[in-house]
This record gives sequence, C-alpha cells and structure tokens, in this order.
Amino acid sequence: MHLTPILQPQLNISLTQIARFLGIPEHLICRYEHWPHQLFVHRTDRGGQFISYRKFSEWIEACALTIQGCTDLRVLEWLGQVIKRECQRFSYPEAVLNHWRKLWEQRHYQLRIAA
Repeated sequence: MHLTPILQPQLNISLTQIARFLGIPEHLICRYEHWPHQLFVHRTDRGGQFISYRKFSEWIEACALTIQGCTDLRVLEWLGQVIKRECQRFSYPEAVLNHWRKLWEQRHYQLRIAA
C-alpha cells in the first residue's frame, strides 16, 4: 500500500497554491486535475505538466493529521509501516521525518494507554 490513496482525500490544493509553487500567474493555468498520484496542470504557456503531491506542504500536513486522527492501535502500526516505506522510496527533510515520528510515538502512547 502506498501513502497516496490514504492522504489524497485530505488534499485540497488550490489554484493559487499551484500557481505559487510553479512561480506563474494564475491566469496561465487553464485547468488542473487531481489524478491518483499527482496533479495534472494544463498551462496556456507550455501545455500539460505533472506535479507530485509530495511537493506541497499540504502533503506533509495531511500525513500528520492522519497520524493524529488514528483511533486504532493496529491501524496506527500499519500506517507507520506505510509511512516507513514511503520514506524509503522518497526523500523528505529530516525535520519532516522527525515531526512525523514524534506524532506517531505520541499517538501510539495515547492509544496504548487507552487500551
């Protein structure tokens, strides 16, 4: 299992955020579509372009919210394995990894105490 199908329902990336990320005015974006693993952006100045969800801060936040919202210890442990595989496949800043790790450990502790 990949992290994308878990996080994608929570991702709400706007036209403004896409334009800011690309460093272009919004009017150069004809349309954008949320695809299963990436955004497709159709630009008036150069055609289609794909952008990974991982490039947006919303991805980092969606992962954090998923960890914090987990209500079952077994699901949290499974999620931890999915995130671990994600981090082996893709490069993330150490600060992000530490943030996710801290949130996971806190939630794991909370769910263990509650059980």
